[in-house]
Amino acid sequence: MKTKLDEEEKGLLRKILRAQAYRQMMSANMRGHGLKYLFDSQGRLGLVQDIQHVLNQVNRVQELYTSIGGGDIRHEASVRMERIPYPTTRFDLATFLATSGPAESLAMETYTNSKWEEFAQVARDDLAYEREATKRGTNFFHEFAADKSQRPLVRQVLHRWMAICLLSLGRPGSAGDRRALELGLRDSSVSDSSKAYLEMLAPMMKLAGLSKEKLREAGVQLPE
Repeated sequence: MKTKLDEEEKGLLRKILRAQAYRQMMSANMRGHGLKYLFDSQGRLGLVQDIQHVLNQVNRVQELYTSIGGGDIRHEASVRMERIPYPTTRFDLATFLATSGPAESLAMETYTNSKWEEFAQVARDDLAYEREATKRGTNFFHEFAADKSQRPLVRQVLHRWMAICLLSLGRPGSAGDRRALELGLRDSSVSDSSKAYLEMLAPMMKLAGLSKEKLREAGVQLPE
């Protein structure tokens, strides 16, 4: 039985789904681009498996988007992709994987109990998937960053990807975010997700010597 939604709820959900499609397409595109930096079969296979999972999820999000009056969500999300840089080295790719994986998971966690059961199921299925490439990327980040001579590069690359991932989570305290909570479309705020994200990446930030103030200087609105 399909969830009954009014027009306000559909409008908010279309915005939420566009943001989700953007994160998913960024995930797939970066992994596809990053294949050229990996030479071991297991590492490349992990990226390919991630891409397959993500693209299947994009198809499901498109179906949901269409069901509430949306158009081509891939095209709408791709417009935002134009300003996102692509990894240029293996370390750059590893840092993307290490920073984007937690952001993707935290974003989906907020919808596992959504009143829109169709989307809640998509969120639960996504969280059940193990991102092996993210684990490999995180391990490589820590190995590379252990070399103190690389600290300036590590800080620069981590700063870039964290800023992009935090922005992808949304703006803390926005009217739309508050309303989505009030309507039961999500069960935790962007602020909560951003706080959890910063806590999860605190060890990486410490290793790189990256502060929250530097992220704010990049235009990222952080929770208080």
